[in-house]
Amino acid sequence: MSYRRTARFLARCVVVACGLGSFSVQAQGIASNAEAPREGEEVKGDTKVVEIDEVERGVFVSVDYGPSYYLPIGGAGFVNMNPTATIPASRLGIRVGYDILNNVAVDAFVIGGFQQGNINQDDIRAAKTTGDIAFIAPGAAVRFAFITTERIFAYGRVGAGYALWIPGTVVNQASKSGDIVGSVHTDASLGLEYYTKLRHVSVGVEADFQALLAPMALGISVYPTLKYTF
Repeated sequence: MSYRRTARFLARCVVVACGLGSFSVQAQGIASNAEAPREGEEVKGDTKVVEIDEVERGVFVSVDYGPSYYLPIGGAGFVNMNPTATIPASRLGIRVGYDILNNVAVDAFVIGGFQQGNINQDDIRAAKTTGDIAFIAPGAAVRFAFITTERIFAYGRVGAGYALWIPGTVVNQASKSGDIVGSVHTDASLGLEYYTKLRHVSVGVEADFQALLAPMALGISVYPTLKYTF
């Protein structure tokens, strides 16, 4: 084989080897870059660009805390949570729920109401509510968002449950309802929620009307909310 033929043969071998090497590197690069998308992400095309959902949907936990005011209604069948009509109560709520649709969600909740008061012996003798009084109300609710944007949602929610009075003896004496440990809990609220750029976190504010039945107490609350969606 002449020198020129040998040089051409070696050159062709180098070209073929480089081509095969390039194909191998390209194939390995595609395989190594192809990551399985996580929940809320979607891989687009061969560029491997990941698109992330800006608003998470699914299982969530939310908390709320703020003041509440109960109408000073006395008499048989009513629990007077504001005997002086000036001291507001405190409300604490915890919810665990699930987003069924973009604008429909259900949740299970536990709501606590706490009213501070001073014990008055004259009120005790007159069979009136006196001193601190509280209730714990577990229940369930459904929420419907009637205004939805990219990050802001306006919604209404209705819920029902059963409120346990603490202490029950004071409530029974004041409301003259007999030996009753609690009241049927119902509430309806309007809220505004903002989904932050932290993706899983949203904040909001709610205005709520609550009716406790048999014995009765009617209250209104305005409070902030904080929610985390998994």
